[in-house]
Amino acid sequence: MILTLILHLFLLVTPGFAIEYGIDRLSEVSVRSELEGKSLAVLAHAASVDRKGRHLIDLLRADHRLVKIFTPEHGLRSLEDGLIEDGVDPGSGLPVISLYKKNGRVPRPEDLFDVDVIVMDLQDVGMRYYTYFSTLAGFMKVAAQLGKKVILLDRPNPVGGERVEGSVLDSSLTGNFIAYHSVPTRHGMTLGELALLYLTETQIQLSIDVVGVTGWKRRFYDEDFGREWRASSPALQAIEQVELYALLGSLEQFNLSVGRGTTNENAFRVFGAPWITEVEVGVLVEQLNSLRLPGLVFLPHQQRVTRAIYEGQDIRGVRIELVGSPEDRVRSDEALYRIVSVLLDRFGGRISFGKYADLYFGKASWREAWKNRKSWEDFSIELDVGLADFRARRAPFLLY
Repeated sequence: MILTLILHLFLLVTPGFAIEYGIDRLSEVSVRSELEGKSLAVLAHAASVDRKGRHLIDLLRADHRLVKIFTPEHGLRSLEDGLIEDGVDPGSGLPVISLYKKNGRVPRPEDLFDVDVIVMDLQDVGMRYYTYFSTLAGFMKVAAQLGKKVILLDRPNPVGGERVEGSVLDSSLTGNFIAYHSVPTRHGMTLGELALLYLTETQIQLSIDVVGVTGWKRRFYDEDFGREWRASSPALQAIEQVELYALLGSLEQFNLSVGRGTTNENAFRVFGAPWITEVEVGVLVEQLNSLRLPGLVFLPHQQRVTRAIYEGQDIRGVRIELVGSPEDRVRSDEALYRIVSVLLDRFGGRISFGKYADLYFGKASWREAWKNRKSWEDFSIELDVGLADFRARRAPFLLY
């Protein structure tokens, strides 16, 4: 907490101090020279804005020849939750090609025939199961096959660059849209760093420039960046939801509501189900608080679900409040393991795993550990071996 306060004061009183994202450096000579006279496409969404709130599309159209827009899951405005068809951007009149449509998660070769350079700028949230890296990686493979140049405008990891937590994805599960490459659940890398690691480990030959972030330190969290959080997907409207998503996003792989709705103000702040009774809520809250997980407080919660699982039904469960500074909070893998252990003990056969559970957890050993009532202390030994290996793997690709 003291470190965070000192950092905030430093940001306030230091003249000219700023964290510059890759997009803030578009006017630099080295970047402009790669864009001038070229036919450009972008991979972008609603969060692809610079520190003044100007969108990448507008910045490129003002000074260069932009011909095409590609969008990831949730679309150009980051508002959609289902499959998205191709269309036209009303602001620019440019064609918009969705990379989240049926049988269309990567560009077709014909989509890139009239493009020289692809400029990519996506706001990631630091979790393996968030799909923007999968979109980026698939795009890079196609660009490499066609000999296209990629310029990746890097952004900080909003939940910090030091924490590495969870299971390193089992090699048998890689290649899935929510489990693309063998990295931990919380990898602590930027998209630029992940791109370099992925290209090297898969031996893909791509002409790529990563326009890095300046002024960012790995210990920083989003609240230290000096700019407003821009929602990168519908359920992550506030930075607190990003941190909760990092801690407990995998709870969505059970038959539990995690508060998704038409306005999403409770998304990932709560979890519950119609089959939990009011009496059970009280006991559950008491048990979860007795875990004394640093930085988490559990409160009773009830709401009518307006979207996703249990839509139209009342759920009863738990609301999670974040307290203290991010760097002092419980490990995300420990929080998940201990909370699910309580849920399994309390509700038995009423709680079940979803079909994508192993992809979220990274290994089937999570389910086995819960089944055998293994303690967190014993289970974490297995995780930490994999995490130590990953830290060594990622070290050559860290840019900051």
